[in-house]
Amino acid sequence: MPTKSPPVGAVEIFCSYAHLDEELRDKLDRQLSPLRREGKIKSWFDRMIKAGEDWRGKIDEHLNSADIILLLISSDFIHSDYCYDIEMARALERQRKGAARIVCVILRPCNWQRTQFADLQVLPVGAQPVTRWDDLDEALLNAAQGIGAVVDELLTQPVGKPAPAAATTSVLLPVSLPRPPVVGFVARRDTEGNDILARLKTELAPESNQLIALWGPGGTGKTTLAAQVARELRPQFPQRLAWVSALARADFTLATLLDDVAAQLGRTDLRPLKLEDKEPQVAALLAEAPALVVLDNFETVAADEQARCLDFLATRAACSALVTTRDDTKRGDVRNIALAAMSRDEAQEFLRRLIGQAGHPQNFAALDMDALIAQCEANPLVLQWVVKQIDLAHQPQTVLAELAQGKGDAAERVFTRSFNLPQVGDDGRAALLALSLFVPSATRTALAEVAGFDNDLQRLERAIEHLSALWLVETTPGNERLLLRGLTRQLAQARLSQDAHAADYRRRFVAHFLRYAEAHAQPTPEDYDALEAELDNILSAAETAFAQANWTSVMRIAYALIENSLLPAIAAG
Repeated sequence: MPTKSPPVGAVEIFCSYAHLDEELRDKLDRQLSPLRREGKIKSWFDRMIKAGEDWRGKIDEHLNSADIILLLISSDFIHSDYCYDIEMARALERQRKGAARIVCVILRPCNWQRTQFADLQVLPVGAQPVTRWDDLDEALLNAAQGIGAVVDELLTQPVGKPAPAAATTSVLLPVSLPRPPVVGFVARRDTEGNDILARLKTELAPESNQLIALWGPGGTGKTTLAAQVARELRPQFPQRLAWVSALARADFTLATLLDDVAAQLGRTDLRPLKLEDKEPQVAALLAEAPALVVLDNFETVAADEQARCLDFLATRAACSALVTTRDDTKRGDVRNIALAAMSRDEAQEFLRRLIGQAGHPQNFAALDMDALIAQCEANPLVLQWVVKQIDLAHQPQTVLAELAQGKGDAAERVFTRSFNLPQVGDDGRAALLALSLFVPSATRTALAEVAGFDNDLQRLERAIEHLSALWLVETTPGNERLLLRGLTRQLAQARLSQDAHAADYRRRFVAHFLRYAEAHAQPTPEDYDALEAELDNILSAAETAFAQANWTSVMRIAYALIENSLLPAIAAG
């Protein structure tokens, strides 16, 4: 079989894409700039063709000489006869001969699993489309790092050794970790004064094969600490680190965990396997070299699936593993480490940094910092909320006085005060409660309808402005969608269950996504993309309808997914 020797000098990258994705291509190309400045790559795409040149001949020339053929996948790419039938076909032919490597980047949600891409390695990590990430830059950076891994592999490939074929290639994908705190990481210590970060780094070191559960109340910083551990251990697990989050994934199972781990370790080809075949294959993959698996927000997983996941990580996965959760696992084969509230010194340092970033630091000058910390029960998330309340208050002293009179724990008291602030208003409260139904995020149009604002988006924007000022609502990159995170979502959902209008919010939620599902029931790529983009919300609407004994809506949603062929794909996964 013909093979290609390692590149001499820079690796040549040919980029195949649909022109409607040009903006995303440009942003990805900028993320590749470090490789270009290092002299490792030279990239080419059709916009480089000069006026008067034979465009088809130029494309063929670079397609036939490229070391890496980069396919930027979207519904428009698949729809394009030239991209799909000519450029991709030639790319596959060259990879089969060992003359080039294909790297796929899933830009937008599309039915790529039903195409030949399903047999290729895909980026970003976990095959999650770039536009579905909370941070677009982070998604493109993740893809660029994956491309960089292939570049480095090609540059170090021995002369005469063929490049691996797509079916057997294992492109190890870089993990995407939660962002560090805005105020930086504050070290945490256990009750005996030991640095928890240092302990975790020691016990999770390569070859330890230890399963640890970091447990504690919501908002205490478990995810922050786990992410810091992963960052500092990453050099010891080169391209063998998997970060899996169960947050807002109501259907999370052992199969979900296995799929995410396999994808992040470069073996997306294992995902279609049945569970009984997939489990030993992923276990073998983890045993190939030291690996670290982090499973965040484990408390959101159903109890029976929690047991299956822990059984796998503790007894069958030869790797280091860290689980973050709300409760002690009470298992002898799991080392449980508690993360309580911050110590006085930790909380003071954290508070000092928060105030340093406040818009009105003078509001804190006359306050008793120890009293503030005590009111917040030294919970870092609650401290952030209270600092924001004080920053916006006309009379800062009243904030602590009012919190002292509230009911429940610190998080409940602070959330309740934010919820009832006059500036939030009835519309802000309606938007917050309605948003707690969405998984994980909402378009403004959908939220306006579910909140009872009809199509009045200006009314919604006014409500969201007040909620955002209190750090209760976040937006996705590009400001396109709205979401609640972690403890905020939990507290809003608890408030919704007590609200007199809860049934109305749920009814409108079901009605909206029933109409949405039926509007996109046709088996076309565009409708498939539309359904997949809102799949979590559609399934949540079906579950809500089921809880209301609204069998008609349940069946209509299921029928729409069947018509689009999406339901069988869900069942197979």
